[in-house]
Amino acid sequence: MRLITGDECGLLKECIPELSRKEEDPNAIVKPFTTMTDVRKDGVRRIDPKEQQSRTRGVIDMVPIEMDDEKISVAALRSNGSIEFWNADVKSKRDYGKYSLDSTVQNAFTNIEYDGKVRPLGVGVFEKSTRVCAGDMLGNIAIINAKKGNVVKEYNCYTNSKGRTTISYTPGNNLNTQLATAMACDTINGRVAIGGRERETVLLDLATGGIVFKAKNLPPDPQTLLQQPVWPSSILFLQDSNIMAVGTAYKQVRLYDVREDSRIRRPTACTPEGLLEYRITSLCQVDEHRLVAADSAGEIYDLDMRTMDRNLKRKDNNNVGRFVGPAGSVRQLKKHPTLPRMAVVGLDRMLRVYDTKSRKQLDCIYLKQRLNCVLFGSQDTWELGEPEDHTMDSDQDIDLDDVVEDYIDSDDEEAIRQKHLKDFENASASEDENDDGSKDEEEEDSQSEEDDSEEEEEEEEASENDDASESVEDDDEDDEEDSESEEGDRKRREKKRRRVT
Repeated sequence: MRLITGDECGLLKECIPELSRKEEDPNAIVKPFTTMTDVRKDGVRRIDPKEQQSRTRGVIDMVPIEMDDEKISVAALRSNGSIEFWNADVKSKRDYGKYSLDSTVQNAFTNIEYDGKVRPLGVGVFEKSTRVCAGDMLGNIAIINAKKGNVVKEYNCYTNSKGRTTISYTPGNNLNTQLATAMACDTINGRVAIGGRERETVLLDLATGGIVFKAKNLPPDPQTLLQQPVWPSSILFLQDSNIMAVGTAYKQVRLYDVREDSRIRRPTACTPEGLLEYRITSLCQVDEHRLVAADSAGEIYDLDMRTMDRNLKRKDNNNVGRFVGPAGSVRQLKKHPTLPRMAVVGLDRMLRVYDTKSRKQLDCIYLKQRLNCVLFGSQDTWELGEPEDHTMDSDQDIDLDDVVEDYIDSDDEEAIRQKHLKDFENASASEDENDDGSKDEEEEDSQSEEDDSEEEEEEEEASENDDASESVEDDDEDDEEDSESEEGDRKRREKKRRRVT
C-alpha cells in the first residue's frame, strides 16, 4: 500500500507499510512474545526534502486528483490558504517518494489573511472533473481549476438576513470566533456541506451558489424544554451521497436525509446519550452498514447504523466495537478504495493501519510530527523484491538439538498423516527393542542368582559336615573320659573293701 501523510509542520511524507515491517527470520527457533506495538520508522520518505518546517504552512487536508497504476496527483491545502498540486510517476513500484510540484495557488481565498484563529477547513474534489473545492472557517467556498491552477468561482455560505453582505464575525459571547468548524464535499452531486458552533449544517449547490438544504435541530428536551446544543465538528457524505453523517462536539453522531425531494430536515437517526464520551473529530464509512467515529481522546468507535434511531435515551450499547491503539486525539480516518483497510492519524504522531473486518492493527509507523491528514494510493499491495537468503553457513556452529528435520507444512494433511504413522512405527520398534533387552537382562540376572544359590548350598553342606565330624570327635572324647572315671571308681571301691577285711 502507498500512503501520503501531512502534518502540522508542513511536511508531506509517503509511507510504504510493507517496507517498514520487520522481516521474520525463518531460522529462529523461539520467537519472543510481546504485547507492545511494533513501531517502525522505515519505508518513509519526504515528498519535498527542501521543505522547511513551519506551522504557518501546516497541511490541513489532502485529496487525490488522479490515482492509477502509472501516475499519482495530489492536492494539499495549507494553513496559509495556499493549495499545492503534486504528481509522481509510479511505473516502478520500488521508486517512491519522488514527487514534483506541478502548480501552486498562493491564496485560494482572495483578500483574506489567515491567522491562528481563522484558518482553512478542508478541501474536496469532484468526480469526472478537475476542479477542487476548498473552504475556510468564515464560510468562504473557492472553486479551483487543478490543471490551470486558478480560482474559478467563490461563494459564501453565511449571509445576513437580507442576503446582501456576508457575516464575518459573531456577536455576544462568541465574538470573532469561527463561524464554521466542519465541511465536506459531495463528489457526485457537486454540493458542499458546512456547519459551525450554534449553526446547523447547510448544503450549498456549487452550480448555482444557492443553499439547497438546511438542517433542523432535534426537538427540545421534554422535561427542561431547552434546545439541544449544536456544534458540528465532522461531516461525511456516505456512499450513496443521499445520507449525510454529522459528528458534533457534544458527543453525538447524527444522520440526515439530504435528497432533493426530501422534506425531512431533522436527524433521522442519532447515537444515544452516554454512548460517546468526547468530541467527535473524524468520521469514516467502512462498509454499507458500519460507520467509524473517532474522538478527541483517541477512542475509535465502530457503529452499526441499522441500530440507530431518534431515541436519545436508549441504553442499548451492545453493537459498538472499538479500534484499539491511538494515544492522542485522532485527526482523520481514511478508508482504502478497494481493500478492507483503514488508516488513522492524529496527535500521537503515529500512522496506523487497521483491518476493518477484524479491527486488528496491522501496521504502526512513527512519523515524528503531529499528523493532520492521510491519503491512500491506488495500489492494493506493495510488491517487494525477492526475499533475502537467510540460510546458515556450513562452517557455522549449530547445536544439534536446535536442528529441525522433516519440516512439514500444516496445510499438507497427507504428509502430516504419513509423518505421524512413521513416528508411531519408530516408537513401537524402539519399545520392542527395549523389551528384548530387558528380557536378556532378566535371564542373566536369574542365571547369576541360581549360581549364587548353588554356591551357598555347597558351603552350607560343607559347614554341616564339619560340624558333624566335630560332634563325633567330641562324643569320643566324652566316652573316653567316662570310661576313665569309671575305672578310677572301681579301684577306689576295691581299696576300701580290702581295708574292711
